[in-house]
Amino acid sequence: MEEKDTKKIAVCDGGKTRLISKQKDFQLEKAANVEIKEPEWLVPGYIPKYGITTIAGDGGVGKTSIWCAIVAAITTGRAPFLLGNNAQYIGEPETVVVFSAEDSWNYVLKRRLMKNGADLEKILFMGPEDERFQMLNFNSELLKGIIDTNRPDLTIYDPVQAFVPENIKMGDRNSMRKCLSQLIGFGGAYKTTSIIIAHANKQSGVWGRKRIADSADIWDASRSVLMTGIVPNTDGLRYISHEKSNWGRLQDSALFRLEDGKPIFQSYSKNKDREFVLMDSKFSKEVPAADTAKEFIISTLKEQEQGQIEISELDELAKSVGISGNALRNAKAELNKKKAIRTWSVGYGKDKNFFITLTDTLETNE
Repeated sequence: MEEKDTKKIAVCDGGKTRLISKQKDFQLEKAANVEIKEPEWLVPGYIPKYGITTIAGDGGVGKTSIWCAIVAAITTGRAPFLLGNNAQYIGEPETVVVFSAEDSWNYVLKRRLMKNGADLEKILFMGPEDERFQMLNFNSELLKGIIDTNRPDLTIYDPVQAFVPENIKMGDRNSMRKCLSQLIGFGGAYKTTSIIIAHANKQSGVWGRKRIADSADIWDASRSVLMTGIVPNTDGLRYISHEKSNWGRLQDSALFRLEDGKPIFQSYSKNKDREFVLMDSKFSKEVPAADTAKEFIISTLKEQEQGQIEISELDELAKSVGISGNALRNAKAELNKKKAIRTWSVGYGKDKNFFITLTDTLETNE
């Protein structure tokens, strides 16, 4: 019987040299052995389990109040306010770890969690006053050790910028994706869901993906993205717009008010972050109709499960959000000229259908 080669070889891993088995470490898994699973939800429809969800918005719109309300629901098994006033969802109470670099536990966070009815016995935290906090980042052994030891069902990182290693530039393409890979690994290894809180950038008249400050990789690494803001021309009505969902359809936007730091659900809206941003007349005047239409085409195609859609359906969606036919045609022509989209037909005669999809050219130029 031939003896298997079990010699060790040296490899460089993260700047450190370690020995690995030639036989064991280079073996791959067979796709046939993969167990197919249905998505599991921390907040049904909005926040999937075991992945990264991003909550982003301008300062002062209520991001901290939102995650405090979600934490309160998770630790008690009550229905999160995102599900409306009559939601029947009741889960088992779960454990949460909170890392917050901006708000004091003594002055803000404990009080806000209590107002939302959280079970404080199920919430673990490390704050900036802990000397270890300075060593805490997405790639640190400290973070891995905390997650491994405590095995939380949910971990909050507020804000994302506070936990980026010093050697990572958030604006460099793909830097943040690698930075966040450990959080993705936590989902598989420890069944931990991660929610990261991100600030919106200072650019006016933008929405969705372009509103997340510093890095597009945050959007790419997230399985779900929730944008929050204040509805223009109202007395403080706020919204949470479901902008990205890899594991299911996009949910309606939830409208809510803040009462003493507690989100109170009001109703649902079909409007998304784009529509809410453009409700502000100063922004709608800044953005040319063709640019609005281009952004609509790109964002709509990116959200399709297979990255494509029938042109007739795209046209109907554009009409429903107030984009004119001329603006849509001009946007398609410009994107086609840049080879950012591709169109084709399927079938013949009356049964012919036309489809549209994005090309790799767009990803390269972003």
